[in-house]
Amino acid sequence: MQLTVNKWGNSSAIRLPKQLVQQLQLHTNDILDYEVSGNKIILKKATTVPELTVDDLFKDYQGEPVSVTPFIFESVGNEQW
Repeated sequence: MQLTVNKWGNSSAIRLPKQLVQQLQLHTNDILDYEVSGNKIILKKATTVPELTVDDLFKDYQGEPVSVTPFIFESVGNEQW
C-alpha cells in the first residue's frame, strides 16, 4: 500500500488509512515514536511512563521517618532554580 505526502501548514504529512489505524489499535492523540533506518521510517506507539509522586515512591517505606533540615546551596554560576 502506498501513502502520499501532502502539505499541512508549513509541514508535510501523511494520512494513515482506517484499516491500518484499526490494525495497530491507534486512537486520536496517541503519540508515536519514530526511527529512521536507511530509507525507511519505523513508527511505534509510544509507551507512556506514569508520573510518580513522592507519596507513590515511598508508599511501602517501612524505615524511620527522616527529620533532617535540607541544606540550601547558594548559586555560584548560572544555575536556574
